[in-house]
Amino acid sequence: MNNLEDDAQSANNNPLLRLNNVDGNYQINNIRARFTGTITPMAGLSLTASYSYELTDTQRERKPLFLEGWNFQTETVTHTTGGKTSIYNYNGKTIRNFADVVARYDTRLVNDRLGLNVMVGASQEQYLSKNFSATKYDLLDINLDVINGATGDASASGSSTEWAMRSYFGRINLDWDNKYLLEVNLRADGSSRFLKDNRWGYFPSVSGAWRIDQEGFMESLVDQGLSNLKIRASYGSLGNNSVGNYDALAMYSGLDKDSKTYAYSLNGILRPGVAQAAIANPYLTWESTYITDIGIDFGVFNNRLSGTIDYFNKKTKDILIDLPAPAVHGTASIPKQNSAIVTNKGIEATLTWNDRVGDFTYSVSGNVTYVKNKVNKFKGTELAGQSIDGANLIWEGYSINSQYLLLVDRIIQTDKDLEIVQKMIDENPNAFAAFGRPEKGDLLYIDVNNDGIIDNNDRAIVSDGPNPKWLYGLNLSAGYKGIDFSMLLQGQAGIKVYWQDQAYNTPTVRKGYQINKEVADGRWYEGRTDATYPRLLQYETTKNTQRSDFYLENKAFLKIRNIQLGYTLPKNWTQKIDIERVRIYGSLENFFTFTKYKGFDPEVSGMRYPSMKEAVVGINVTF
Repeated sequence: MNNLEDDAQSANNNPLLRLNNVDGNYQINNIRARFTGTITPMAGLSLTASYSYELTDTQRERKPLFLEGWNFQTETVTHTTGGKTSIYNYNGKTIRNFADVVARYDTRLVNDRLGLNVMVGASQEQYLSKNFSATKYDLLDINLDVINGATGDASASGSSTEWAMRSYFGRINLDWDNKYLLEVNLRADGSSRFLKDNRWGYFPSVSGAWRIDQEGFMESLVDQGLSNLKIRASYGSLGNNSVGNYDALAMYSGLDKDSKTYAYSLNGILRPGVAQAAIANPYLTWESTYITDIGIDFGVFNNRLSGTIDYFNKKTKDILIDLPAPAVHGTASIPKQNSAIVTNKGIEATLTWNDRVGDFTYSVSGNVTYVKNKVNKFKGTELAGQSIDGANLIWEGYSINSQYLLLVDRIIQTDKDLEIVQKMIDENPNAFAAFGRPEKGDLLYIDVNNDGIIDNNDRAIVSDGPNPKWLYGLNLSAGYKGIDFSMLLQGQAGIKVYWQDQAYNTPTVRKGYQINKEVADGRWYEGRTDATYPRLLQYETTKNTQRSDFYLENKAFLKIRNIQLGYTLPKNWTQKIDIERVRIYGSLENFFTFTKYKGFDPEVSGMRYPSMKEAVVGINVTF
């Protein structure tokens, strides 16, 4: 790209230009209301009904302003925004209606030995979205901001979408002597996104528990400090209907994928027409997730030490995915199909210690979770069954969105490194045809498949992608004579993700863009042998910006999520002025993060807005 184009690009990136070249308003009004009521017609029975209404009204008005960019070094105009004046109006409304009714009955039978709790209910939800926009050119005066203030060509567009879901659900809880526990659930959901014969999904679940510490043969252990011992198991299913509102229907449109009008000839005259834009899949139905969990809860030393251990197996079936289709279908989009299966297996454990020493109380609670993700069924295990989106790979037998990248051997920094390049060219003159012959300061990729050519066929799975294997947390708290302290730590490990941002960690230069100091300081230049980044090249040169493990980032982190210190005034002080309780406190949110990740925040993607840090000082008063 030549310098003139760079200059234009640089002018377009001027933040003042971007801020001031458009005038208008953007207004959102929200109305939310909820009505609820409960009656108790007899002992143990309650009936609750609720209705919620939500309206979001969006109004936008926009018109361009024509500005000039100025180069103070050459005293010339570098950029001019020009064209027709115009006015754009948009109005969109989103309406949500939600209603439910729930009945609950609770009693004890058989001389209070059998506990019975029953819940049944129904709910219905509706979503409706409508929008309309219009643009008209040639304003009579740039200060006008209504459609009728323009006299030129006009265009208008509008659309609407709607979906609804109706659900029935019920639950039965039984317990015998508070030792043997059983819960049975059933849920039926009907979604407008599926056709009549496949509209309903049925999702049962069952769980049971045995409180072993309540048995007579455990009395000796209870006397020695056992305060809780329970084993439990559960199996259940959940549904997901996250597809387009009309994927089960054949869609027709008057516009093609380039927003051009379809037309056909009738008696030599072009007439507007429609064409099938999307092929229907009338067999679409619910995606189902089945979860098995086996766990144990325990507590000893009068519950000063307590914990839980769980094994879980979460299998999602009939996942809605896009499967390949023959070219005979033309340009019409292919609907999703219920095809894939993914499992998440793991172990979760929590351990808590609570104790008191005189007036000093403290608690330490930690948890850790190990999860292994695997695609069990997708499009087959052959190479044709791969689905590649950038660095993300979905393939049977591997974690979903595994990172699929080229492997980097080294940064070429010496004449000896160049000898490796020359040797590969001697063996195969086309060795580097795909990305260009590497020179000093360039990345040297590895020929993974040993075919003598460096290209995208040398990519390999280098990590499980954005699926952390380990999640952990630690909660600390303490109190002493009105002073209280708490701290929450959270983290993750076993997660490496490809991340390359042109303005931050990529060794390329372009007018109007900045270079990260770490890249500038670590770049290779002639005579350097300890570079941590390749040489700087024009941004259109891609030999060092291929998707490779050079840009694989470790997103493991430990965050001190919250630190809080408070003091509660003595009651004999506050009660003199008829105040029940006064607590003064200060807290820090997300202030400390320990990570090797080079981006802003390992919890967000790339350069997106990071988690906010907050410092809060407050007072709680209870009358």
